Amino acid sequence: MAGFAALKDVSNAFEEEIRRDSSQLFTTKVGENFEDGVVKKMRDMSLFTSKLRLLKAKPLASTPQITEEDKANVMKHYEETATWTNIEQQTVKSVTQAHALRILMTTADSDLNPEMIDRKEKIKDQLDKWRSLETQLRQHSTILQEKHDEYMMKLAQYDKELGALKDIKASADDDTEEIDSNGPLYQKLRTMVNKMELMRVTISKLVTARTGSYDWLTDPHRRYAALKLSRQANTVEGFLRDHN
Repeated sequence: MAGFAALKDVSNAFEEEIRRDSSQLFTTKVGENFEDGVVKKMRDMSLFTSKLRLLKAKPLASTPQITEEDKANVMKHYEETATWTNIEQQTVKSVTQAHALRILMTTADSDLNPEMIDRKEKIKDQLDKWRSLETQLRQHSTILQEKHDEYMMKLAQYDKELGALKDIKASADDDTEEIDSNGPLYQKLRTMVNKMELMRVTISKLVTARTGSYDWLTDPHRRYAALKLSRQANTVEGFLRDHN
C-alpha cells in the first residue's frame, strides 16, 4: 500500500508539473524566440508524459487483464494508440506552425530581425508561386473540360453522320429500280467501259510481245500483274454490281 501511495504522489506531482508547463506554453509571449520556446515546452511535455505513462503502466502490466489478454488484441490496441498519438502530434505541430506563420506574416518588418525578414520574404515568394500554379491549374482544368466537351460533341456528330450514311447505304441496297439503259449517264458509263476494255486488250498484247528474252522469274517490269489485269473483262453490268 505504501508503494501505491508513493506512486500516487509521484503521479500527482507529474500531473501538476505538466499542467503548470501547459499553462506556460499557451501563455508564452510571441517574440523572437517563440518557436524555440514552443519546441522546448513540447519536448518537456513529451518527456514528462512518457515518464507518467511508464509509472502508470508498471502496476497495470501485472494485472490479470493484461497478462491474460490475447497477443493479437494487444498489437491491435497498440497500433490504434500509436496511430492516434501520431495524428495528435501532427495536429499540434500543424497548429503550432500555422500560429507562428500567422504571427510572422502579420508582424511589421520594423519589429523583426533581418533573419526573420528574410524568412518572411521567402514565404511570400513561395505563396506567390503557389497562387500562380493554382491559377494555371484552374486554367488547364477549364481548357481540358472545354476540349472534352468539344470531343464529345464531335463524337456525337460522327455517330449521327455515320448512322445517316448507313441508312443511305441500306436504302440504296434495297432499291430495286432498274437503270435506264437509254439515259445519258448509262451511255457515258458504257463509253468508259468500252475504253477500259480496249485498254485491257492493248495491255495484253503489249505484255505478251517480245517475251523471248524476258526474265519471268524476277519479273522486273511486273508483267504478271499486268497479265492479271488483262484477264479481267470489263462490262457495264459488272461495274454496276461492283460499285453498288
